[in-house]
Amino acid sequence: MKKIIICGAGIAGLVNAVRLAHSGHNVEIFEKNSTAGGKMGEYSESGFRFDTGPSLITMPYVFRDFFSDIGKNIDDYIKIMPLENSCRYFWKDGREFNAYTDPENLREEIISVFGEKEYDGFLNYMEYAKFFFDMSEKNILESEFKLRNFLSVKGIKNINKFISGKSINDLSNKFYTDPKMRQLFDRYATYNGSSPYLASQIFSIIPYIEFLYGSWYIEGGIHRIAQALIRLCGEFGVNINYGHELKDIHSASGKINMCIFKTADESRKEITDFDILISNFTNNRKLTGKEYFKSTDWSTSAFIALLGVNGNSVKLSHHNILFSDDYEKEFIDICEKKMPAEDMTIYISITKKSIAEDAPDGKENWFVMANAPSLTKNFEWTEKNSEEYFNKIIDKIGSFGIYDGNLKEDLLLKKLFTPADMLNNYGSEFGSIYGLSSNSLMTMFRRPKNRSDYYSNLFFTGGNTHPGGGVPLCFLSGKIVTEMINTDQKSI
Repeated sequence: MKKIIICGAGIAGLVNAVRLAHSGHNVEIFEKNSTAGGKMGEYSESGFRFDTGPSLITMPYVFRDFFSDIGKNIDDYIKIMPLENSCRYFWKDGREFNAYTDPENLREEIISVFGEKEYDGFLNYMEYAKFFFDMSEKNILESEFKLRNFLSVKGIKNINKFISGKSINDLSNKFYTDPKMRQLFDRYATYNGSSPYLASQIFSIIPYIEFLYGSWYIEGGIHRIAQALIRLCGEFGVNINYGHELKDIHSASGKINMCIFKTADESRKEITDFDILISNFTNNRKLTGKEYFKSTDWSTSAFIALLGVNGNSVKLSHHNILFSDDYEKEFIDICEKKMPAEDMTIYISITKKSIAEDAPDGKENWFVMANAPSLTKNFEWTEKNSEEYFNKIIDKIGSFGIYDGNLKEDLLLKKLFTPADMLNNYGSEFGSIYGLSSNSLMTMFRRPKNRSDYYSNLFFTGGNTHPGGGVPLCFLSGKIVTEMINTDQKSI
C-alpha cells in the first residue's frame, strides 16, 4: 500500500481520501483554509443559515453507491430529501413554470404553460439526450477519459453527434418553438459554467439527468455532505492538516518528491515521505503546466448575495429563476465582453422553504446569485462596483412583483461575494467556478486529466478536471482517481 498526500480538502479530495484509506492506503490531507469542503460551505448569522456553494443535488445513486462501497450506511451520515419542485421559473411578462419532479405533474405543467406541442418536444429532447447519457455514463462520467472508449460500433456510427458543433441552444431550437421553453433548457449550460450558445449539445445530459433522477436536498443543508466526509476521514484514520498552503514542489526522474507548504503561522513545511500526490485544485502552474494557463476561455463565476429577509415570500419556492429578457445578450456580456450582464438572470434559493430552522419565524434566508465573468482587466469588483451591481439585482427582483413589500427595507442581513472572493477563498483559476469552460470541444480537451502529463505520481481530482463540475461528478472524480491508483500501483 502507498503513502498518499492530498492537497486540498474539497469534496473530491475528501472522497479520494476516504476511498483510498478504505482500500488500505496511508492518506493525509493538506488544506490551506481552516475548514474542509471547498466551495461546499455554509454561513450562519443572527439565526439565518445559508448554503454558500452547491444548493441542489442530482444523481442520488452516486452518494448511495459511495457509502455502500466503503461499507457504511448512508442514513447514518446524511439524509437525502426529494424535492417536489426542482425549480420555479419566472418571466417578467408574468408567466411562471414549475419544474415538478413527478412525471405526471410535470406533463400537466408543461402542457398548461407551454402547450401540447412543447410537451411532445420535451419527450423528443429527452430521447435525444438519452443517447448522450447512455454513451457517457460509463465511458465519461464513471471512468478515466480515453478516446478509445468511444471506438465502439455505436460510438463510431454516431460520432457526428459528438463533433457536429451543435450547441445546447441549437438543440433547444430543434425541439422547441416557444422561446421561453428554449430559454429554460438553455439554462442548463450554466451548470458547468458555460454559455448555451457555445457549449456542445452533449450537455443535454444535464437536464436529462435532472428530470430522470429528480432534484434532492440534504436535511440540515448541503454542507452536511462535507461534514459527513470529514467524519469519515476521522473514522478511516485520515488526518486533515488545516492552514497548509502548497507553495512549491520539487521533482526528479518524472516524479514529485517534495511538497513545500506555508503554514498558518507563516512557517515552511517540507513533506517528502509520500509515493503519490493528488491535487484537488488545478490553479498551480508547476502542477498543471504553463500551457494550461495560456487559455482564455475560463468558466463563468458568480456574484452572490446572502440576504436575511424580514418577511415571507408567498410566490417563491425553494429554488427559483428570474430570467433576463435577452438571454443571448446576457451571455455575450459575460462570455465575450467579460463584463457583468446589464440584464441578468437571477437565481434565488430559500432553504427555509424546506427547513424551518434555517431562518427565524416570519423571516427567510435568500441565497441570490447571478452569473458573472471570470476575472479579467475588463472589470474590477471594487466595493463600489459590487454595491452598484447588488442594487441592480434588487431592482430587477422588484420588477417581477414576486415579493410583497420593499425588499431593500426588509433586509436584516446582507453579505456579498464576488469572483474575486472565489479566487481568494478557493484558489479557482481567475475566480472561475470550474476552471476551463466547456464552450468548445477543444477547450474541454485542454482541461487537466486525472493523471498528470508531467509527473507519473501526480493525479488531479475535483470539479476542474474530469469528469466535470457539480457534487455528484466530484464524487465520481474521486472514485475514478482511486480506481486508477488501485489498479496501477505497480507502475507508479
